Amino acid sequence: MNTSTTSRSTADRPCVDCLDASVANKPAWRLSRPVAFWLLAYTFAVTMLGTTLPTPLYVIYQAQFHFSTSLITLIYAVYAVGVLAALLGAGHTSDQVGRRPVLAAAIGLSIASAVTFILAPSVGWLFLGRLLSGLSAGLMTGTATAALTETARTGSGRRASLISTTANMGGLGLGPLLAGLLAQYAPQPTVLPFLVQLGLVAVAGFGLLVVPETVSERTPLSLRFRGFGIPQAGRSEFIAAGFAGFAAFSLLGLFSSLVPTFLSGVLHDTSHALAGTVVFLAFAVGTATQLAGSRLPSRPVMLAGLTVFLAALALIVAGLSAASLPLFLAGTVVSGLAIGAVFMGSLAVANRLAPAASRGQVISTFFVFAYVGLTVPVIAVGYGAQAFGDFRATLACAIALAVIALGSMASIRRSAALAAAFSVRRRRACALLLEHARDNGQVAVT
Repeated sequence: MNTSTTSRSTADRPCVDCLDASVANKPAWRLSRPVAFWLLAYTFAVTMLGTTLPTPLYVIYQAQFHFSTSLITLIYAVYAVGVLAALLGAGHTSDQVGRRPVLAAAIGLSIASAVTFILAPSVGWLFLGRLLSGLSAGLMTGTATAALTETARTGSGRRASLISTTANMGGLGLGPLLAGLLAQYAPQPTVLPFLVQLGLVAVAGFGLLVVPETVSERTPLSLRFRGFGIPQAGRSEFIAAGFAGFAAFSLLGLFSSLVPTFLSGVLHDTSHALAGTVVFLAFAVGTATQLAGSRLPSRPVMLAGLTVFLAALALIVAGLSAASLPLFLAGTVVSGLAIGAVFMGSLAVANRLAPAASRGQVISTFFVFAYVGLTVPVIAVGYGAQAFGDFRATLACAIALAVIALGSMASIRRSAALAAAFSVRRRRACALLLEHARDNGQVAVT
């Protein structure tokens, strides 16, 4: 490993100016790059929208199928199992067969999930629908991020990373908002939201037919776990970014699981529109944070986000303790700030460190960190609430997440210090080499 490569891979750069938009061979574009780029962004957003569409509808399903609140925890867990299975078993697939086939598979699974929810006659179908949705999300996240990176015009790394994170988080936020509004004010609350999703995803499917492929060298498909894609250059920094992503999605999972419980159980408000809007608010603030901080270096953004993360946990716990909607809404806004900053900074680092030949696998590994974080607090709070009550379970989970956030902050600071020390040593070595060359008359002194 040469020094120049290592330095280029690990230097801290603005959060959305850290991507290598080149590919091995320039593909024969079916569409112009800008059109293809925005079609991919749309595909990413509407697929992620479908993964959160059921969030405000679980109360309706619970009344229809008569299942306990703890069963919702298992439904969340099944979704995460699907995501992790796709990331671990097929995270490298788009590096082998190309981006377009994997994106097409993700869209197909999203359609299958929506149809399953529309036809669901019992709670078992909800498990199947969420499993299919998880598989769709697992295939889409790493592949779409890599495809956007490679489809962006040369030198447009800022926009590629910004649009990737915005499409991901924006789509996740629009799902609950759309479903909540339709469930509250339109007929067939468990059917119409998924019909709308099918229309949106169908447009993405037709668009994918004319989007160019960006992987020029193909290999045979191999659906097996090939290990985690952790880059050699900047390994410790990548792992620190992974744990930061874990923290961001942990807060997201904790918050999303608490909204229905807080609004219906504490405030006795069963409005589907309000539940969807509150969840959307967190995502909207997170997306705005990404837009505002896109030109900042990734490490300071992650550190600031993790600091705000601690404040968000405190506000959420305080809102539950005091049964206060204003405190809970304040926690919503601060959570959005934290999630947006941490997710943007950590994904930017993962993108920057990912080698072109294994970009899909490396980014999928980053999302493994994130989706494990999304799963853990939901399951922990769901089962802990049965034994200790909602507040105590949430408090214990918040303390554990605070410890993880502090550990991530320490690791990121250590990575920054090591990078700074390496940079100083490199400059000194270059200066010594230049001085030696001048002393030997190899470089003219002007």
